[in-house]
Amino acid sequence: MEQGGGKIPSTPTSTSTVSRKPPVSPRAAAALRSWGDIPDNILVCVSAFLRCRADRVHMACVNRQWWAAVRGVRRPPPPLLPPLPLLPPQLPWLIFPGTTESPTFYSPLTGRHHRLCGLPHDVRAARCCGSGDGGWLVLALNSRHAHALYNLDTSQRIPLPPGFRTPRNADFPLVVRAATLSAAPSPGVPYMVAAIVLVANGSTAAFWTEGSPSWFAPGGPPRPQDVIFYVGGFYFVGADEGVVTFYPYVAPNGDVTFARLDYEMQQRGDYNDDLGFVGNHGKMTRYLVVSQGLLLMVVRYVYDHDGGIGGTTEMIRVFRFLVTGPLADPAQPPLATWVSLGNELGGRMLFLGRGCSRCFEVARYDGFQESMIYFLDEGFVSVLSADGRRLYSFSDMGRYSMEETATEPWPPGRCPSTSDNAPPTWWLH
Repeated sequence: MEQGGGKIPSTPTSTSTVSRKPPVSPRAAAALRSWGDIPDNILVCVSAFLRCRADRVHMACVNRQWWAAVRGVRRPPPPLLPPLPLLPPQLPWLIFPGTTESPTFYSPLTGRHHRLCGLPHDVRAARCCGSGDGGWLVLALNSRHAHALYNLDTSQRIPLPPGFRTPRNADFPLVVRAATLSAAPSPGVPYMVAAIVLVANGSTAAFWTEGSPSWFAPGGPPRPQDVIFYVGGFYFVGADEGVVTFYPYVAPNGDVTFARLDYEMQQRGDYNDDLGFVGNHGKMTRYLVVSQGLLLMVVRYVYDHDGGIGGTTEMIRVFRFLVTGPLADPAQPPLATWVSLGNELGGRMLFLGRGCSRCFEVARYDGFQESMIYFLDEGFVSVLSADGRRLYSFSDMGRYSMEETATEPWPPGRCPSTSDNAPPTWWLH
């Protein structure tokens, strides 16, 4: 099965260029007519059993009649036909990028793999820096610092500047490592992009507003690891688990500026134990995710058992952001800390990704377990293939059960094991 850019085409088309068609037997011709003669009400009822949007796209592409029925085009109103069934809540699709081979994606709802066809060459070769709702990706396109927003559902592209300008009008190129959007780009809806970028030899926070010729870099926490948009502000978490928030607002002259809020963090009691536990044999990676209106930090413990490249995720812990001091005095930074959630998520599951982590209620999805965390191999560790090409490994990806404190490989089936251009990422709906 193939998925062309994730969108249902306007009409089914034929890719054949042969002018002469082979003769069709009467029995075969009758069979073809029988597929085309299926009543619309039956097609509509069948589509209700397809839980995944990708499967409904494939059904709509069988022929023009099926497309019209599934899309509801020129169909008589009820009660002659049943109403078009709504899609159930969707889960993120997992994209496996690639340039030498067709990129693919995996649907957790159905457990099926699909080819992702029809992408422009520069998009196929790009490195994904983050995802946004509505099928948006933040892409690093090439080595010349070109970046863009790209929509997998509509093929819409929004160029992003290659660098930022200082108050002294000095231009600096940057490389986006992780990014998030305040909202899905759409007409009449303001949105912004916040990113963790590499400038010179260090990481910092940077922002881009629609129509701006350059990024704006007001500084950020030391060694930022993730960013998320939450209750009107962009929250960054650093490697020391410190938190800095940037609240955008429009100045009287129409320019977008930011109010920065630094929290005075009270270090959690077992932080030093974690550092000692990891020691020189691994690292801790932190993610931010919103769950039931709360800001959570997910800490992923990656261990390097043999001293080689990469590592293995052995444990994941989840903490809740808690403000313990008053916010009334602007001269004093508010006190805050991270509080452990223990070994359960209260009926929820998490999908981790830098700039694009999401939380879902397990009760809305059949066949999924609560307190499960799905994670990707985001280590940017490349290994040399036999023909000399650099390949990104997908070895450290899977799911972690907080209740059983154990990891297992995921997704099942025959998945790509490497990519020649980028780590995997989520396609958000």
